[in-house]
Amino acid sequence: MNICETGPEKQDFNLEIVLNSFKKCIQDEDKAVVLDEYLRAFHELCRFFKLTGPLLGFVAKDLESKIKSVERHVSSKRGRHYHTIQSMIQFEESKGTTHEKWTQPSGCRMVLRLHQALEFILEFMERIRTAEERERISVLAWEVYRQTLYNHHPWVTRKVAQVAVYALPSKRHLIEMMCKQDYSTVHGLLAEVVNAGRPVWDATQLLFSSHDLLHIP
Repeated sequence: MNICETGPEKQDFNLEIVLNSFKKCIQDEDKAVVLDEYLRAFHELCRFFKLTGPLLGFVAKDLESKIKSVERHVSSKRGRHYHTIQSMIQFEESKGTTHEKWTQPSGCRMVLRLHQALEFILEFMERIRTAEERERISVLAWEVYRQTLYNHHPWVTRKVAQVAVYALPSKRHLIEMMCKQDYSTVHGLLAEVVNAGRPVWDATQLLFSSHDLLHIP
């Protein structure tokens, strides 16, 4: 399956898939973050990235390799250790591979990159939700990028983003262009997705922080 479709179709992005995956991510008893559902949400979010213009399409292409890398761990002989983010961290810490970068990048390294992108996604969605209908998204997208992914990207990527972000259209045009649901439905779903996604981000942030893994180079 090609994670990030080339030549994305109009009204391809389905917020309900993201919402349902986020709701299933957290296991109630121990707040474990289920990797299958986490990755399922990102499969759909890649369509969001592609449909919102050059900047986010650029980000999507960058994330594609990270998603595939984590999925290789999940489907490998060691897959039972990659059921949740918690079990992944425990396993890779026991093997001393949390910082592995080359032959087979560690699951921790790749999930951290997805985690960083999720901060941008959730804040961007919240800002879209609260923006005026005809407001251009370019300014707020750059503001959110500067607060989040900018801190993790090299200089070249930052410069590309600074130019590309200005291609983003108005809020209404963006929603009508990218979403399967109609404008009013999407407006309601955005709040639900953000509310469901934030506990996933918070749980992952706490995990990586408690294991001193937030700054894997």
